[in-house]
Amino acid sequence: MCIRDRGTQSGFDLLNMVEERTFEVIFVTAFDKYGIQAVKFAALDYLLKPVNPIELVTAVSKAQNKVKNKIQTDQVNFLLQQLTKAEKTVPKIALPQQYEIRYLTISDILRCEADNTYTLFLLMDGDKILVSKPLKEYSDLLKPHGFLRTHQSHLVNPEAVKSWLKEDGGMLLMINGDKVPVSKPNRDTVKGVLGQ
Repeated sequence: MCIRDRGTQSGFDLLNMVEERTFEVIFVTAFDKYGIQAVKFAALDYLLKPVNPIELVTAVSKAQNKVKNKIQTDQVNFLLQQLTKAEKTVPKIALPQQYEIRYLTISDILRCEADNTYTLFLLMDGDKILVSKPLKEYSDLLKPHGFLRTHQSHLVNPEAVKSWLKEDGGMLLMINGDKVPVSKPNRDTVKGVLGQ
């Protein structure tokens, strides 16, 4: 930004009129007496006329680096704000239906069951939703939220597990009374998560 004295207004007067300074300031003047004022305005640099080309290049380079670092800092701050916001919001999942998209709070899901290339969602309130996508797709989405793949055809919310049944090599009794099989390869992982 280049500022020249115009009449009775100085560059400092112009800066005083700017409420939000989102730019860097390099003062160029023939008068050494403005140096202290430049410092008060947090100028990036202060150059006296006649301007030394090397000093000018250095000042512009400093301005570019400061702007670049500010952009990176703003990006990091934005990312942190989004992550904080995401942590405060209740995680949801979108389930496409024929005539609508159902948005479910993840904690409302009791369990999921594969039905060929479909997935049946069984909810805490007893509702059921059939979605025309395979269980693996939802397994990948729900595992980061603590859901357990107990079997090739079953994915459960561990918060909805009532007990471990020792029948048929191991089954989970869900809070709604459903029994969910646990396959041999998944047994140790499931027991570990459930604290057995």
